[in-house]
Amino acid sequence: MLTDGRESTIRRRPVPSAGAAYPVHTHLLVGADDQTGLEGGRYVVDTATGRLFRRPGTARGADGGSQIVFTVAPGRTFARYRHRAWPLWIADTAYAVAAVEFLLGTAVRLHVGPSRELRDSLAVPLASNTRWWLDRGLAPEIPLAAVELPAGWRIRTERARVLSVRRSAALPEFQRNRSTCPAASSLATLSRQEWVSGADRVLTWTVTLGEPDALLEHLWRVHRDAASTLYRSCLTGRWWCRPVSGIPARGDVWTVHALAMLRARSERNGS
Repeated sequence: MLTDGRESTIRRRPVPSAGAAYPVHTHLLVGADDQTGLEGGRYVVDTATGRLFRRPGTARGADGGSQIVFTVAPGRTFARYRHRAWPLWIADTAYAVAAVEFLLGTAVRLHVGPSRELRDSLAVPLASNTRWWLDRGLAPEIPLAAVELPAGWRIRTERARVLSVRRSAALPEFQRNRSTCPAASSLATLSRQEWVSGADRVLTWTVTLGEPDALLEHLWRVHRDAASTLYRSCLTGRWWCRPVSGIPARGDVWTVHALAMLRARSERNGS
């Protein structure tokens, strides 16, 4: 969608992405006990067509069951955000992980990277080995998360429908709204995104920069929690949510992510 709510030429995606960069790619490792009926091995989803393509090799790391592995194409976000890109790769991947949990209606066992284990599961080298990628006509990818699909998993039909339609208000909806929320005004100033001041409600997540060893774990926790909150709000239909990322750090406490929330039209009209 464009900012005024009209259809754009960009293919719709079920999860949000910072700056509409959409760097997340989806790979599937099919194990011997998988219930999809697919032959065991490695597959990748072509996001442009929604088709599943088989890749060479066996699916190491997916013995028995199956896994979804999410990677990021770092150049897509880096081109826009430069040094601020790395937490946004985690944010976008965390939203994808939370979408899987939402569709399954259950928590999943998660392995996060970057790590050699995740690269080995897809049989790919470091993203910095650009020659390997370019020789195969590919853009470098960084595997960031592997989701183990539980035995007997199934997609919740109603939840899939919720993710198939527009779930956030267009920016002009926020800009036209007469908000009385002081926190929204403060967050608009902090994030340097004026549209946020029109939110009826904001939720924020922070991390402490004085704990560098725990920073990566905190970033995953924050963004998974925010994503779960956003998807749960889709079920009620009461709130439209837009994620707010790229907020500059100030001092030792970093407001790393937020949700700007707008009451749905039916709620604002009192119906």
